[in-house]
Amino acid sequence: MQKILILLFAVLNLSFQTKESLNSIFENCLISDTESNIARENPIRVIAFDEANNRIKTNYTLLENLVIKATNQESWFITQSEEATTIVEIKHVDVKSGWITIGETYAGFFNMDDGETLEFFNPFINYKIINNKPLFDTYPTRVENENINYIQAGGIIKRAANDYVLLTPVIFGAHKKRSLYYATSSDLENWKFQNQKLLDTEEIAFAKKKGNVFSTGNPLELKDGTFLVLLGVEQPNGNYTSAYMILNKDLEVIQVPQEIKLPNWHGVSQNSFPLSITKYNDTFRILLHRRSENFIDSEIHEITTKNIVKAFDYNEGILSSSIIQETRNASGYLRGKADDASYLIFNSELYILLGSEELPSEYLTSFNREYGLLKLENKKWIHDERSPLIVNPMTIHHKYPEYEWASDHLGGFISPVFNENFLYLFLTFGTDNPDYLLSGIKIEIPK
Repeated sequence: MQKILILLFAVLNLSFQTKESLNSIFENCLISDTESNIARENPIRVIAFDEANNRIKTNYTLLENLVIKATNQESWFITQSEEATTIVEIKHVDVKSGWITIGETYAGFFNMDDGETLEFFNPFINYKIINNKPLFDTYPTRVENENINYIQAGGIIKRAANDYVLLTPVIFGAHKKRSLYYATSSDLENWKFQNQKLLDTEEIAFAKKKGNVFSTGNPLELKDGTFLVLLGVEQPNGNYTSAYMILNKDLEVIQVPQEIKLPNWHGVSQNSFPLSITKYNDTFRILLHRRSENFIDSEIHEITTKNIVKAFDYNEGILSSSIIQETRNASGYLRGKADDASYLIFNSELYILLGSEELPSEYLTSFNREYGLLKLENKKWIHDERSPLIVNPMTIHHKYPEYEWASDHLGGFISPVFNENFLYLFLTFGTDNPDYLLSGIKIEIPK
């Protein structure tokens, strides 16, 4: 009987795990609205101020969110104005009375007048930065006798157990040239940058010589064990086009880069590139980004097919084509630059991590790329209204100096991978010199 009960418990536990949603591992780390961060219709406002005790009340009622502990007990903050130019520590939250006791102001001036808007902020509710620093022990500043500007993430390849490759586009100058390199790791936390170039535009017939080429999204493993790598390629006229190549496990190019022949996604008159690819329920899905003339008002599309080679090479077998994000008709953090998206499969369900850069506003996400979550439900993409759920530390380095290197906006392109009880995301944090520093974050998945 005891064995039967143990088996029944195991089955019930497995059933619970398979039903767990990726949404459930995220907390509400940025609270800008009393109902929906995306809607931006009901901003959080000051409704009372107790000067003697340095505390305020707001119209936000779910104060339980503000007592959730961060990964290393980091504080919650109140922010005001775009890019968190004002940041104030929260010392205590009385959930019953509604009073929020505030501490030191670390940047700007906190306006506590009745009706003033604010938001609550704690990125470390959701993640830890790997080793609390940029990704490499000795961070490279030169490759092949050239000074580099910065390194970005370009997709994860898992070659075998304890054998990972992170493709790393390397940027020279102010995006004057970009070439593809890589880094290796056995545990996703300790990485070695390999000063070995995989690809540059000199090797691509339709590219601008000494121009930009970069990989996007996690490479798709094919049946023969090779990897299809999505590429953005700068053309001689400065526009970008969509392309792909195929690598083997030794990172040798076995199919040279070629344009993706989907209408409206290639050619000198186009300005676009792919973002992510996956295979889900026997259907290939591809996300693509279209740039607009001012680079802010832009779009993300999704195309589906049963045969990826026929689709890419011959424009055959396209099942559907739809817009995932059209910024001019969006709100909240979605109403801005739409230029990063990655597929995730978790417990047999499909998600998109969507990066967007909000147009000027009075919010932390203004002018900053942050990441929200979408889930595919009944063939429709549904936003998590708490989004953005992944936000960089911004100006909290005034309290935590160890994060000064990560004090500006996040950079594309995010590269996700699951391992054991964590979701790892590789991405760049903005800084002044260089433009960005490549790092990684990990999000714990409850057992």
